[in-house]
Amino acid sequence: MKDSSFSFNKAVFWLLVSGAFFSVAHAKEKAASVNQENQHNILFLGDSHSVGIFGHALANLLRENTVSGTRITTVASCGSSPGWWLEGRDTSCGFWRRDSDGSEYSNLKAATPSLNGLLSSVKPRTVIVALGSNLVPLSKSARHDHTDVMMGHVAKMAEQCIWIGPPDARKFSATEINDVYVLLKQLSTKHGCKLVDSRKYTHYPKSGGDGLHYGGKQGAMIAKNWADNVFWNDIIQEI
Repeated sequence: MKDSSFSFNKAVFWLLVSGAFFSVAHAKEKAASVNQENQHNILFLGDSHSVGIFGHALANLLRENTVSGTRITTVASCGSSPGWWLEGRDTSCGFWRRDSDGSEYSNLKAATPSLNGLLSSVKPRTVIVALGSNLVPLSKSARHDHTDVMMGHVAKMAEQCIWIGPPDARKFSATEINDVYVLLKQLSTKHGCKLVDSRKYTHYPKSGGDGLHYGGKQGAMIAKNWADNVFWNDIIQEI
């Protein structure tokens, strides 16, 4: 009887210990999850301009000038428009990602991550989207439908939505770019996103370059100035 009682008490002891360990582990997991949701997570998405100088400059400004503990994830896919982020389309002209822990990945070819997947994993309080140049060649219906869905998802899942419109370009006429801004203004009002007009910070040179991307010495200066102005005039007070 003594041996049986001892075995029973020992079993009960280990059962209680195991239960306590599980409860503590579960509590820590729950606390970590709550802590992640309470952190100011920022998700910055962009196209080739963000794969390039503008995106790197803006991402660095976000990392260097936001409150300590702010977690910033940047993902840029060359050639992308809103539809790409909804469908997860591949890019063949450049991809760059920097996660909140500072790790980076870049490649010429990569799959554009799905918007829903990024919103679920990053759990951003603020989403900054720099898209618009690749909307210009699209039909009006494709422009509207994809942008409406993307902006709607962002507004639903994040507290703050900031949409940076396309810069000036020699490749497109002022009227073509303005048509995109008319749509972005309409949808940003509908979904409660702040719209940033990049045209006031950019002027594409009359010669050189490909007419769209800001490269070379002069283009690099314009792209850097664009990022500086967007951050200090339009973003910092919002976050």
